This record gives sequence, C-alpha cells and structure tokens, in this order.
Amino acid sequence: MQLAPVDWAVIIAYVVFALSVGAYFARRAGKGIEEFFLSGRRLPWWLAGTSLVATTFASDTPLVITGWVREGGIWRNWIWWCFALGSVFTIMLFSRYWKRGRVMTSAELAELRYGGKGAKVLRAGLGIFQAGFTNTITLCWVIVAAAKIQGVVFGVDKGVSIVIACLTALTYCSMAGLWGVVVTDFVQFLMAMVGSIALAWLAWNGVGGIEGVMEAAKAPGTSFGSETLSMFPSPGPGGYLDASFWTTGLASTLVFLGVQWWAGANADGGPLVVQRVSSAKSERDGVLAVLWYNVAHFALRPWPWILVAIASLVVLPTLELTSPVAGTVIAVDSLQETEWIDVQDNQGEIVRLRLDSVGEESDWHPSKLSAKPGTRVEAGTTLARTDSESAYVVMMGRFLPAGLLGLAVAALLAAFMSTVDTHVNLAASFFVSDLYRRFVIPDASDRHYVLVARIASAMVLAIAGFFAYLGDSISDLFVFFLTFTAGVGPVYLARWFWWRIQALTEIVGMCASATAATWLTFGKPIATAWGMDFLLPIADFAWPMGPLAPDGILSGPGKVIVVVAFSTTCSLLSVALLRTPNPKQLVEFYIRVRPMGAWGPVRDLCGGLRAKEKPLPIIVGSLGGSLSILGTMLAMGGWLLGRPNFALGWIGGAIVGACALAWGMAQVERGQDPARTD
Repeated sequence: MQLAPVDWAVIIAYVVFALSVGAYFARRAGKGIEEFFLSGRRLPWWLAGTSLVATTFASDTPLVITGWVREGGIWRNWIWWCFALGSVFTIMLFSRYWKRGRVMTSAELAELRYGGKGAKVLRAGLGIFQAGFTNTITLCWVIVAAAKIQGVVFGVDKGVSIVIACLTALTYCSMAGLWGVVVTDFVQFLMAMVGSIALAWLAWNGVGGIEGVMEAAKAPGTSFGSETLSMFPSPGPGGYLDASFWTTGLASTLVFLGVQWWAGANADGGPLVVQRVSSAKSERDGVLAVLWYNVAHFALRPWPWILVAIASLVVLPTLELTSPVAGTVIAVDSLQETEWIDVQDNQGEIVRLRLDSVGEESDWHPSKLSAKPGTRVEAGTTLARTDSESAYVVMMGRFLPAGLLGLAVAALLAAFMSTVDTHVNLAASFFVSDLYRRFVIPDASDRHYVLVARIASAMVLAIAGFFAYLGDSISDLFVFFLTFTAGVGPVYLARWFWWRIQALTEIVGMCASATAATWLTFGKPIATAWGMDFLLPIADFAWPMGPLAPDGILSGPGKVIVVVAFSTTCSLLSVALLRTPNPKQLVEFYIRVRPMGAWGPVRDLCGGLRAKEKPLPIIVGSLGGSLSILGTMLAMGGWLLGRPNFALGWIGGAIVGACALAWGMAQVERGQDPARTD
C-alpha cells in the first residue's frame, strides 16, 4: 500500500496529538488513583458514552467483521449483535446499581456485595483474573490486528509491528490516565466514523452498489456463498420439528439470541462499563452514557464495515495455493511474513511454492497457512489461502484517495490505541485497587499507587504482546474468550436479586466455566502433553448435539451450551450445599444499591427499606430498547441491501420500541426517591 505525503502527515498529526494529550493530562492523572482510573468521577454522559463506543471499536473490529462476512455471511454478526439484548438491561437497571455502589472495579463490588473472608478471596481472585487474563486476552487480538494492519500498510514484520504498536500505546496510556483516554477516544470516534463511512461509500459505489454485488454473486466461480447477504441464516429443507431444518447457522444464532447474551461475563455490564459508569458525574449521566453507547455501537456503526466486506468479495476473490504433488510439507519461510512453502514429494524431490505466485495483484495473495511442516498432503490439498480479515485493509488501499487513506489508517491506529489504553488502564486498576493496595501495601501515598499503576501497565502490555506474537486469528481468540467466560453470567445476574448467592458460588461458577472451556478447546493437546492418555477418550468425545456438533465435534455455540450448563449446575449445587449467608454482612451493600428481588432478611435489618425501582418499567423499557436498537440496525441493513419491505417492517418495530424505552426510563426516573439518592 502506497501512502502519499499527505497521508503520512495525517498519521503523524494524530500520533503527535495523542502524545500531547497524554502529556497534558499526565500531571492530573498523577494526583491519585481516583484521577488516574476514574477521572475524578466527573465525566459527562456524552464523553463517557463516546469513550465506550470508541473503546469497543478496536483496530481488530472491522477486520474480524470482514472475515465473518466473507467466510460465512452477514448473519454471523449475531455473535455480537445478541449482546444488545443484555446491554439494554444495563441501561435500565445495572448502570444505576454500579453507580450507587461507588466502587472502582467490579472486584471491589464483589467484596462489598458478599462480605466476610470469602469475599476477600474472591476480590483477590478477580483482581488476578482481570489484570492477568481477561484484559490480556482482549489486548492479544487487538495487537494481532495492529500487526496485520502494519503488515499490509507498511510491510513491517509481525514481531517489529507488535513492538512498535505496544511501545506507542504504552508511552501514551501510562501518562494520561482516564482523562487522557476519554479525550482521545472522542477524537478517535469522529475519525473512525468519517474514515469507515468514506471507505464504505467509495467501495460500495465502486462495485456498482447492490446491483453490482448481486450480479457478481451470480457469476461463475464467485467467492460469494449462499448466505453471504443474509441477515438471518437459512433453515434446512424440513419442517421446524425435523432435524434437517436446524442448520448449523440457524442453531448457532438461536444460541446467540437465547443464551449467549445473558450467560457471559458482561451480563450485568462488565468491567469496562463499570469503569465508565463509575467515572460519570451522576447516576443519570451513567445511564445516558450506556444508552448512547448502545445506540452507536449496535445501530450506527456496523453497516459501513459490512458494506466494505461485501464489496471486497467482488474485487478480492478468495485465492488458494494448492500442492501440485502428494508428499509432506517440510519447511515454511517463517523469518518474516510467509513467502514460500517447501513440499517433498513421495520420490524425495522438493518443490518450492511461492505464495505470491497465486493472484495478479501484489497486495492480495494467499498468506494464511492451512498446512504446517510435517503435514502429509495430497495433490490439490490447500496449503495456504487469502486472509479474509486482511481484506478490509487492502480495500482501504484500493479505494481511498490520498488524504482519506491517511485518515483511515490514522483512525485504525487511533482505534488500536483507544482500546489498548482502556484495557491497560483497566487491568492496572484491578492490580492496584484489588491486589496491591487492598492486600500488599494499603497505606501508601497516591503518587506511589500511580507509579505502581504505570509499572503494571507495562507488564500487562508486555504479556499481551508476547501472546499476540504466537497468535494469528483474531476470530479464534475472540470466540475462545466468549467460551471461557460463557458460564458466569447466571451468577452475576443472580447476585443482584437473591441474597443467598455467596462469594464461593461466584468462585465455583468462574472456575467451572474456565475449566470446561479450556478442556473443550485444548483437552486433547493437554492430555497428550501431560502423558495422560487415559483422558483422550474424553477429549475425543463425539457430542450428540446435531447441528451444534457437526461430525460430533463441538462448534463454538455448542461449547457455549456445554459450558453454561456445567457452570450453572456447579453454581446451583454450591448454593444448595453451602451454609446460609449471614444477612448482617449484606446490609451495607443493600443500603447503597437498594436492588430489587429476594432480599427479605436483609431488608428487615434495614428497616424495611425498599428497592428504588419497580419491575414493570424495567422490563418494558428493556424489551422496548432492544427492539428499538436492533430494529434500527436491521432496517438500515434492509435499506442498504435493497429490501424496502424488510426495512419498513423493522422501522415500525424500532419506533414502537423507542416509545416503550422512553416510557420505561421516564417511569424509573419518576419513581426515584429524592430523599435517598447517593
């Protein structure tokens, strides 16, 4: 990809701006950890909400969505669209609960919620888990995406790309604290929207719009699949009671919409939302921040990326490098981006195959290996294929003129930095607040804790960079992470509504979810590496789950079902077997949050203090909000893809949903008790 001087000027200008913001806010961030991690709890809703939107648009986001659309179809986005259902409950209820808790992290809330020694153990465990694992995995796929972008745009080796990306982000985020994060996030959001809309407009018109796409989809040898343009997966030929009706796509989408959104770690908001809500200057600002985030995240942002992904199939067909002989792969060029593969045929002759020999354009040829050294292959076996996730960056180079190309590259760089600085800041907050200050050195100065936070930031980013170097697929990392935390949602939801949930219940749920997901994903190599061959039959178990387990091998959604079932069973058993908790330990939490649900013994100790909210407005507003957000998103897709009746129907649903959401929010606000606000 060739960058003009004006492109370089735009990119350099953004880097200078980001570092300047970091330097400007460095002194304020150094005053104390409330400033460093929560901006002094003074953020207005529009800044907190836009920061959430910007953070969830990492540089990996358009790449992974492009890969999903190219490989499966538009409908595969339900893997994240489904979270709109749970996010609206966060708008209506959980954002209020988090703000009233007046905590810095979700781990701190856990200690407040449960009380006692078990709660201290849980807080420490969550601190380790969030600081050393969940945020690190998120950073892994973001850094992998940054390396892919730099490889296409600048032709830089993966290892060098990771070092450059990590050092740039660390220099900025270790200085700035959350004030610097949210200010640059706001600028990044504007840049990203301009860049993605411009690319979508030029690419979509460049291929002739929907008419050109439909014509290309019908051409012989097309890279379009039968469901590429489908917003919902197609059923099979039989009736819905017939097994043939339930295709893998349809069954997977049912899992996304029926289970995944409430079963995962973000069922009640998640650590990222907690940090931004806690940073807001009032409870109302926290609610509006989450509302704006959901509208922008689900309803406004996806379609520019999806249009580019569809257009890429017209100009960037899927290409494969196949073996001309039967034999064994004996070597792969691995010093930099793979350039050749050596195959030794059955007669001992070595054939060297160059990846750039396939395809006519230098920026688009097979690069993703399908066969590793030692693999036996037949003539015609695929050795490498084009990387669908990189197609988005290639489309930038093909369609954006000078200036806009620089803006788009700078926007991806900004997206990378906004996500990295947030998750590094978040991981450091867990380390400092929930481990170091809570259990190691509780009485040091604020400057001391800020210094520790900056050191922790460097450690987290170094670990993430190392694992990113070993990884390759953004989608695989994302799907594993969803599976790893797939079973904790039921406990996270129940702890707000039922006083019987205990710290050990949450610990059991977390451990069961992590253990089941790890075994389902890596069981066979773990058993082999540890010499535990007697476990191989369990690792190779053929799952009788129909379309969720093609050929007996669990798909991602199939793993979610198993993990949720196992984790929920273990959690319920812990509730049944554990001694009833002491309600006195829950009084402080109840007085602060005043949650709905089964809190009878605790409520009695609080003088009969009732919940602030009533169930009906919460339920009506949440259902209406989900319909409004998803309806707007689907209507926009129908309009862009030339389906006016589809679009019109969903617009009507969105209007009805918006009215229900407005009524529910008004009722909740009207029902607040001014005498007992925070």
